[in-house]
Amino acid sequence: MAITIRSSFTVDAQPADVWKTMTDIERSAPCFPGAELKEQQPDGSYKGGFTVKLGPLTLKFAGKFKIADQNDANRTVVVSASGTDTKGRGGADAQINAAVSEAGGGKTKVDVVSEVNLSGTVAQYGRGAGMIEALSQQLLNQFAKNLTALIEADAAHAAEPPTHTLVGADAPNAAAASAAPHNAAGTSAPVPPAEPRRVPPAPAPVAPLDAGALMRKAMWQSIRNFFARIFRPGQQH
Repeated sequence: MAITIRSSFTVDAQPADVWKTMTDIERSAPCFPGAELKEQQPDGSYKGGFTVKLGPLTLKFAGKFKIADQNDANRTVVVSASGTDTKGRGGADAQINAAVSEAGGGKTKVDVVSEVNLSGTVAQYGRGAGMIEALSQQLLNQFAKNLTALIEADAAHAAEPPTHTLVGADAPNAAAASAAPHNAAGTSAPVPPAEPRRVPPAPAPVAPLDAGALMRKAMWQSIRNFFARIFRPGQQH
């Protein structure tokens, strides 16, 4: 079953910051609900997993994904992904095209077009492209919130003044000072303190995706859109 899903979201951050974080797979992948990033392969791809809960049913996918094409000048990226259910109930292949652009007011718009192929029993859950598209938008909304939080944490971390760690980290500086050349007065020349290494904040731990709750939101949104079209001003009945 082939589905084309077109969606978009807005991030309250500058395009350069959004692009930098999005293309850092090890940091952006955990922002997607239910996704788990594993080790990188020699061909540049990553092993990964995806867990989704549908009421009492839990689907776990294992597969891999990689950046197939990346254009830093235009801020466009193509990601290919594939996975199979760990209990053999089917699988999915996808090619995801994303474009980052300025939205004005210090915000960034991300447009996403996904070509998805579902197979096996999993394809039964994909019936009704409208519902899958609405569910996809809900997923992207959550991804946008997590991505924004990560970017804001990076900005706050970068703005913090450097702090020096006690004793242990200062020991190499003390050793360097004792080995430093001495001046005419017999005192050692000053050794500049080592710049503390800034470690970016880690992404939030992965949690299973509760698709049941998202599908309820998606269904309600579909109903609202339906009645909005019916009662649109100037609509003939």
